[in-house]
Amino acid sequence: MKPLLMIAALALAVTGCTQNPQTNRDIQCAGGVIGGAAVGGLLGNQIGGGSGKRLATAAGAGVGAAAGTQLSACQ
Repeated sequence: MKPLLMIAALALAVTGCTQNPQTNRDIQCAGGVIGGAAVGGLLGNQIGGGSGKRLATAAGAGVGAAAGTQLSACQ
């Protein structure tokens, strides 16, 4: 669980670090996707056990990535 939190924190930390508007948009998009996947995976990991837990984690990461895309500058 710690690696996912570290990835999400890193993605949020690098958002907005450049002066180029296009690059900033790309970084924000990537941060939204990675952060959303991390949060979704963490939430999905709380469900079930065994192979069901792995499936819920993967599904949560996918849904989180999609949500992160919609909420960030990816549109």
